[in-house]
Amino acid sequence: MPFKIRNLEIIPFENKFLIKDPLGISKEMILNRESFLLFSMIDGEEKIEDIKSKFLRNTGIILSDFEIINFINEMDKNCIFLNENFLKKIEEEKIKMMEISFKEIKFSFDFEKIKKEIEKNEFKSSDIKGMMVPHIDINVAFDTYLKSYSYLKNLDKKIFLILGVPHFYSENVFSVFPKNYKFLDKIIEVKEEIIKNFKNKFEFDIFKDIIAFKNEHSVEFPIIFLSLIKENFYIVPSLVSKSEKENLKKIANVIFESLNLFKEDIFLISSVDLSHVGKKFGDENSFDTTEIDLKYIEYLKNFENENAFDFIEKNKNFTKIDGVYTNFLFIELLKLLGAKKGEIVDYKKYYESFTDSIVSYATLIFE
Repeated sequence: MPFKIRNLEIIPFENKFLIKDPLGISKEMILNRESFLLFSMIDGEEKIEDIKSKFLRNTGIILSDFEIINFINEMDKNCIFLNENFLKKIEEEKIKMMEISFKEIKFSFDFEKIKKEIEKNEFKSSDIKGMMVPHIDINVAFDTYLKSYSYLKNLDKKIFLILGVPHFYSENVFSVFPKNYKFLDKIIEVKEEIIKNFKNKFEFDIFKDIIAFKNEHSVEFPIIFLSLIKENFYIVPSLVSKSEKENLKKIANVIFESLNLFKEDIFLISSVDLSHVGKKFGDENSFDTTEIDLKYIEYLKNFENENAFDFIEKNKNFTKIDGVYTNFLFIELLKLLGAKKGEIVDYKKYYESFTDSIVSYATLIFE
């Protein structure tokens, strides 16, 4: 069967399931338990007869071939499957995004509260060149966000290179968003000269994955905080996906060369979370990730980049740290920019009881 469901967000509620598309291409759907069971059986491998048999065993309901095919066709109309229909829609969306004047960040929060709380926080003056920050829900890690971005409110840097994590779509290892952002009533401009340098120096199309930026919070959260605490600054929004160490080193060198005359004004942000364990992430149950997290963080703090990378790879990233490749590129760039010292500002874990799941996160600063 040539249909395989792509990466979607599934939210259970009241014996039903809300299906959301993080890319914003498919319309939201609400499925009852039986429909969701059928939905979950469409994996690109099962034949119609196999689906009928499994569905009967689980529900006692006999489905006809027509009912299953009709269900699949309706899903396909909504671009649910990873197939030509979806890829065609992706290309259409890419064209639209390249034509926009700016990407609007739509996020609801008490932003005045953020401003006031950051003003209260003391600022530790130091020559910071980069910072690793979380991108977990702002409500969950509010205190950590405040502590983190308080370091930047008086920082004398004008250009922020944001390295995020593509959660829902990526083809290239490194991608850049070439358009401005709008947040509240403010336009946050990208640094066009640097992006042009990237485009000229990279051998692949750095805009190919522009659709990945459509709703990518790992890029948008730093922009939100920067826009609330700083004036007259530029951004270079980027995403880093899976690759080998040597390739990431090459990318770091190309980026460093592309920064050219802007090196003194550049500040690096790695927007990542750490471990993701528990039922929400495919584990039988949650478990303590502190030892893994802190050992990984210690390697990063000491600029032992290869050790950090190998440590996670050796353990097959069983705690599902989502920022391994982003952080590797981040540390390589910091070394090229002359950073010498790292410091842990905060480390926490968030436990979600109803899914028995844990997400850990941390903030590190680098001088």
